[in-house]
Amino acid sequence: MFALPSIVVLLAASLAIPDANPTLYIFDKFCASNKRLHNIFSGKRIWITGASSGIGAELARQLHSHGAKIIISGRREEELRIAQTNCQKWSGTDKNDATINSTGDVSVLPFDITDSDERLSAVVSSALKVYGGLDVLILNAGAGQLSPAVDDSFTTTRALMEVNFMGPARLVMEVIKQEGWEKGTASNSKGHIVVTSSVASKMALPLGTSYAASKHAVHGYFSSLRSECAEWLRIDLPCPGPIATSFQSNVLNEPIASSSTPSSEVDEDDNASEVQMPVDRCAKLIISGMLGPASLMQETWISRQPTLFFLFLNQYFPKLSNFILGKIGPLRLKAFRAGLPLYKISSWVQAAKMEKEMAKKSNADE
Repeated sequence: MFALPSIVVLLAASLAIPDANPTLYIFDKFCASNKRLHNIFSGKRIWITGASSGIGAELARQLHSHGAKIIISGRREEELRIAQTNCQKWSGTDKNDATINSTGDVSVLPFDITDSDERLSAVVSSALKVYGGLDVLILNAGAGQLSPAVDDSFTTTRALMEVNFMGPARLVMEVIKQEGWEKGTASNSKGHIVVTSSVASKMALPLGTSYAASKHAVHGYFSSLRSECAEWLRIDLPCPGPIATSFQSNVLNEPIASSSTPSSEVDEDDNASEVQMPVDRCAKLIISGMLGPASLMQETWISRQPTLFFLFLNQYFPKLSNFILGKIGPLRLKAFRAGLPLYKISSWVQAAKMEKEMAKKSNADE
């Protein structure tokens, strides 16, 4: 049991870190220069699923700017073509930076992560032929949920498990089988898989119960796979929190198959932008994690405050975290039913007041 001073010091330190766990934040700040990123990723063959928009599209753009050969996949071919064009434009912030690359090595491979096993096998075969193999697979496709558990049918849970967990797991097994990473034949080095997880894989997510379940499954599966295959396979699990993407406009009460950002990265309006991380910053941190030592970047937390603080709290003081979430959850549910922004504490307070007023009115009528 931590002494009270230790608790205070740890939580204060967690609040001082702006948008990532300390190891990733320090590595990104001091070790992930553009020159080093270019040296590592130039010529790498990288396949990104869920790349039509959001985090996936931004990962493609940044990795391509560092010289990587990119395959982008998703369900929506038209949006993939737009993402392809954006990759091939000048993508650097400094036009004097010699590391910027604007070649045409961006290929589009549309498919649905829930396709049949036969279709996935054919897609993987096609992907491996594009550049003659694969160095990195980034699994970013996902589906979101924003609704109370008692209002959902179990169809929602099945759909989310299929998109967020079963699809990525099946695709990875097909890539491993065809690429032969387990035999050390992939570029004479370890294979590298990056799976976009979520803060919802680490803690409770009120109004996202089925989504959280699917991300817990992702975390458990790929962490276990890493432990089995550590000799020849590297697996990174970045866990983003709220990210500023367009995905939030599509998440209502049913899961929406998406090739951008999962629902833990959802926000309902522009007024909550202070808790959202810009998508380019999120992608940069994920890429810095890919560059960093495997032993230090197996799991990374990528989120602004206060979400990052709650991750620390949940990791080191789970009883306290559960107690607080037990208070926050009902308030968030009340705000949801009242149609208020969910990431603003003022909304929770307003919803609680509205409920009290309704109760008083009901008692008075009786």
